Amino acid sequence: MILIEISDNEEKIVQQAIEWIAEQLSTSAISENKSKELQFSLFKRTVIDKNGIAVSLTSKEFDLLYFLYLHKGQVFTKEQLYENVWGFEDMPKDTSNLPSFIRKLRKKIEPDPDNPIYIITVWGVGYKFSEEKP
Repeated sequence: MILIEISDNEEKIVQQAIEWIAEQLSTSAISENKSKELQFSLFKRTVIDKNGIAVSLTSKEFDLLYFLYLHKGQVFTKEQLYENVWGFEDMPKDTSNLPSFIRKLRKKIEPDPDNPIYIITVWGVGYKFSEEKP
C-alpha cells in the first residue's frame, strides 16, 4: 500500500470531487432509464410500470430485460444473450429456458403478452427490445 500525504486544502478538493462523482452516478442516464411506459433503475434493480407499480422480477429477468433495453432495436441471437446475460461462452445444451424467460417477462411487462410491444421476436434470429414508442 502506498500512502500519499496531502494538505488540508487538497483533501477538501478530493472530498468534493468524490461527492460530485457520487452525485453524478446516482443521477446518471446509466442508473435511471425510461421508456414510454417503463422506468428502469439499475442501482435499485427495479422496473416501474406506467401506473407507478414496481414489476416483480427475478435477478436474471431484470438482467435480460435491462440488457435488451440498453440495446434497443438491436437483434440478439440466443447465443449472444446467453453470453452477455448469463455469462456462458458456449450455449448450454438445453436452450428452452430463454424462451421461458422471454415469455415470463412478457407476462409481467407487456399490456398484451400475446402481441408484445417491448420484447420483439425476430423469427429465425432472436429477440430485441422495440425502438418504437408504444
